[in-house]
Amino acid sequence: MSHAGLDYLEMFVTATIDAALAAQNATVAAESLGLGTVYIGAMRNHPEEIAALLKLPSHVFAVFGLCVGYPDSPQAAIKPRLPQSAILHREHYDLTVQDAAIAQYNEIMQNFYREQQMNVTGDWAEHSVKRIATPQSLSGRDRLREALQNLGFELR
Repeated sequence: MSHAGLDYLEMFVTATIDAALAAQNATVAAESLGLGTVYIGAMRNHPEEIAALLKLPSHVFAVFGLCVGYPDSPQAAIKPRLPQSAILHREHYDLTVQDAAIAQYNEIMQNFYREQQMNVTGDWAEHSVKRIATPQSLSGRDRLREALQNLGFELR
């Protein structure tokens, strides 16, 4: 039986979305039991090394890690999220309120960085732009397609 459709980007994207949805559901379930969770996106910084470390077979990729355990402090601070006005669009994109919402979020995040004693220079927007400024700022993910192909994904 043919399985040529598995070599296409659509199937990889579908599998990645499925993994994210499964992790989200696992996180909600864990948190309902009093457990804490942390996603580890850095797994994608060195995908071939991670695959070797985990002894993954060909055509398997660690989309992210998920740590689950009991928090060592009563209640860790929850990172604030962008306001809905910056990300929720009804019927069509409307970016007229986005600049004001991002300016508000920049202030919120600067306070959060200070309260959490995080060494983050600039505001959220500046920090975000630095993460995508150059291929090198992608921390190894600039060669993700090559790494995936080395792991057996054709991604047609």
